Amino acid sequence: MRNKDEKYMEDLILGYFAKELTDEQERELLEWLNEDPSHRETLSQMADWWATAHIPLFASETKESFEKHFGHIFVSEEKKEGKIISLWKRVAAAAMVLIVVGTSFYAGKLINRENAANVVVKNMFTEVIIPMGSTSKVILPDGSLAWVNAGSTLKYNVNDNQTIREVSLTGEAYFEVVPDSLHPFIVKTENASVRVLGTSFNVKAYSEDSDLDISLITGSVNVSIHASDFAAEEINLHPNRMLRFNKETNSVNMKEIRGTDANAWIDGQLIFNEQPFPVIAHDLERKFNVSIRIESKRLEKEIFTGSFSPAYTLEQILQEVNVEKNLTWTYNENEIVIREIKKRY
Repeated sequence: MRNKDEKYMEDLILGYFAKELTDEQERELLEWLNEDPSHRETLSQMADWWATAHIPLFASETKESFEKHFGHIFVSEEKKEGKIISLWKRVAAAAMVLIVVGTSFYAGKLINRENAANVVVKNMFTEVIIPMGSTSKVILPDGSLAWVNAGSTLKYNVNDNQTIREVSLTGEAYFEVVPDSLHPFIVKTENASVRVLGTSFNVKAYSEDSDLDISLITGSVNVSIHASDFAAEEINLHPNRMLRFNKETNSVNMKEIRGTDANAWIDGQLIFNEQPFPVIAHDLERKFNVSIRIESKRLEKEIFTGSFSPAYTLEQILQEVNVEKNLTWTYNENEIVIREIKKRY
């Protein structure tokens, strides 16, 4: 690992706030945070000042406080004050997109930021809450990575000395698990548990969805379904396969997929493969932070296949769906109502 001199750590911290770090740099920052409790406390305080700095009412006061509390961290007393002001400008200018680092430096605090994760640490457990319209990358205590989708919650133990590495998920997340044959990695959802040693896979387990989807990209996973009237058995999943459990019928289906489609949402893509529109509507609601009301019995039964790049707006996607030009929709603040066009005879 590189020599963590002051200038280098300054760059890592600023890169952390600006979401400019590579995976290697994020792990270096995580190691630095774990070296000394004072490092975690410093970053915790800087995160608080950072969040407040984006509220205009407190901006000028925050600048003064930032210089007072943090100017000495990377700048010796002999250096000019201009260096400190320069550091503040670099911090204030960066675009804040929160990356949640899997340590306890947010202990006891809740960070509420538009388009950012809410992070709560309580009784040694971290809970990451992703609002609608957002996604977040999480580095877990063991170095495993999780990308958490909109409207999801991920909970995990901040203590990395566990016999079993376990996280709880409500919603959707893609995991890249660090191999460790002595410490299995388990993802728990309301209806299933996924057990792995080291692999990459996607879990989609929103409580409002009728289906639970587990898609494997690399490696192998064992899936246990937890539901009444379902025979308890462990299902082994292989790459480019998806297990779908329907919570209404208590049935399991396996299908071939292109593994990379399962986590395309990380890059802002939407990919649908023979999905009914109500299911698609839920994904659109989460991605665009809207509410969609369907007042068309025909549309509720329509099945769609297609993909949309991150450049597509919600309006453009709805226009693509409306192939037969028999739908109309209206906006009411953050609610969209979709209706059929009444035919005139």
